Amino acid sequence: MTSAEPDLEPDFEPDLEPAGGAPGATGHRAVDAALRSLQNAAELPVGEQIAAYEAAHRTLRETLSTIDDA
Repeated sequence: MTSAEPDLEPDFEPDLEPAGGAPGATGHRAVDAALRSLQNAAELPVGEQIAAYEAAHRTLRETLSTIDDA
């Protein structure tokens, strides 16, 4: 890398282990259920994976929209 090139490396290591200790655990029931459904979707036939992804996306989108209401 030359001095003219920007440094794109992060200055920190992200903490991938959630506070609850279990991978993917957020402490929010709806979000945790959506994350589990995404993990389980890999075992489903492709057509059913799409429905699982869409359902998880809908749950996450609805959950995020409630942040503005708080």
